[in-house]
Amino acid sequence: MAGPWRSGGFEDRADLDGPRGGEAPGQFDGFRTVGHLDLREQFVRSGAALLSPAIRPVYRAVVIASQDDDALRERLYRQFLAVIEQRTLDRLTRAQRAGELVADADLTYPAEVLCGALYYRGLLSTRPVDEAAIDGLLDVFMAALRRLSVIPRDFR
Repeated sequence: MAGPWRSGGFEDRADLDGPRGGEAPGQFDGFRTVGHLDLREQFVRSGAALLSPAIRPVYRAVVIASQDDDALRERLYRQFLAVIEQRTLDRLTRAQRAGELVADADLTYPAEVLCGALYYRGLLSTRPVDEAAIDGLLDVFMAALRRLSVIPRDFR
């Protein structure tokens, strides 16, 4: 595969069940890992859905309306946002188990922040939610979570 993706290492595919070509799980050599590709696939799909002409105006209207309606805000969170955050947390946890991220990090807050950055771009920013933006976001988070020993309590 050309470009920033591993050549012969990991394939960019939907199931992303592990490394190819004899590389150890979690191996990181400056390119993207299986965990990054797993999250990327989810965020590319979510970003495309969030920005689709059929969904974007409806989603924006629901978010706006939910600011004054506690029941609607709870329903929006429970039926949509919590589901995406859990999927993100599941992917981060798989990457952690594979040795791609520090073992003792609590990944709940990073999962929430990753999703929040995507929603911010899609709802409020004039910048695109494209593959380059998603890659940049994931590069920053994956690099940080490889280096942190714990997420500070103040941010939980």
